[in-house]
Amino acid sequence: MANWDSGITWDSGAIVGWATGLTITSKQQFISMAKVKLELRDKTNEQLRDFAEAHQTQITGNPNFPTPQPTAAVYDPKLADYTAKLDAIETAETALQTLRTQRDTLRGELELLLNGRGSYVESAAEEDAAKILSAGFEIVSAPTTTSSLPAPTNVLATMGAKPGEIVISGSAVPKAKSYIYECREHAEDAAPGAWTQIKVGTRITYKATGLTSGKRYAFRIMALGPKDLESPWSDESVCMAP
Repeated sequence: MANWDSGITWDSGAIVGWATGLTITSKQQFISMAKVKLELRDKTNEQLRDFAEAHQTQITGNPNFPTPQPTAAVYDPKLADYTAKLDAIETAETALQTLRTQRDTLRGELELLLNGRGSYVESAAEEDAAKILSAGFEIVSAPTTTSSLPAPTNVLATMGAKPGEIVISGSAVPKAKSYIYECREHAEDAAPGAWTQIKVGTRITYKATGLTSGKRYAFRIMALGPKDLESPWSDESVCMAP
């Protein structure tokens, strides 16, 4: 037994909480309030099985937990059923993978045979579409030719990162092989000047450099396609050079 200046008598292992002055009668409560950590939903199916089996091994015959709830009569059969289903799924997945491999092999062999039949039908039909169709095959469509190109759209000129630099961009035109870029000065109080070609390239983005800072410029783009096809000019986009 010990007497403190405050008049508190300490016996039987009582501990004084120094920060608050509260008396805690159980040393175990003061040290730890342990909780069970499960986090079951974060575990894979296999991890859950392993976790459940490890618990089963540890708690069986454990003197700290003589009467576990739920009882072993309920817990153990359920774990056994779950484990059996996982094993069955693994076996089925292995068998399924084998079937898929066999299927892919047979598909390749069947495609080879169909290619042979296609060659035979094409030769025997002598380019007669009706005969080819009568064999259950389709006719290859005649290639289409591009007769026109639409004008580039969404053309936009924006200030570049450096003085005298403007970036021109737009939406790509289907079947276009290249693009022509033109530029001219743009003044609100004067007639527009003549267009000047500044670039021919395969990309729908171009960075114009060497422009005069503070001046405004207009830009437009034309698409070029196969067989010398030309699209109409795009709408122009105006930007001041930084």
